[in-house]
Amino acid sequence: MDSRRQKKIGQLIQDEMGTFLQKEGANYYGRKFVTVTDAQVTPDLQVCRIYVSVLDKNEGEKVVDSLNLHVRDIRKRFGQIMRQTLRIIPELEFYLDNTLENVFRLEEIFREQKKNEADQ
Repeated sequence: MDSRRQKKIGQLIQDEMGTFLQKEGANYYGRKFVTVTDAQVTPDLQVCRIYVSVLDKNEGEKVVDSLNLHVRDIRKRFGQIMRQTLRIIPELEFYLDNTLENVFRLEEIFREQKKNEADQ
C-alpha cells in the first residue's frame, strides 16, 4: 500500500511527465498520441514506474522501448523542470499500460455475446 507521500509525488510526476511528453515526446518516439496513465513511486522514492498508453496499439511496445532507450536524457531534462519541486529526481522506468486495449477487447466480447444471444 502506497503512503500518502508516494501517492502525492506519483501524481505530481504523472501530471508533469504528461505535459513534458506532449511538448518533447516527438523527439523520442515521433508523432504518436501518448498518454501518461499512472506513475508509481517506490517507498524510498528512488524509482518511479511510469505507465503510458499509446493510441495505436501496434506502436505501443516501440514507443515504450524508445522511451526506455532515451531514459537518461528524459530524466535529465525532466529533472531540470522538477528541480524546484523535488529534492531527488527518481530513476524513471517506462511501461506500457494495456488497460485501453483490454477495454476494447472486452467490448468486442460483449458485442459477440449479445449477437449470439440475439441469433438464438
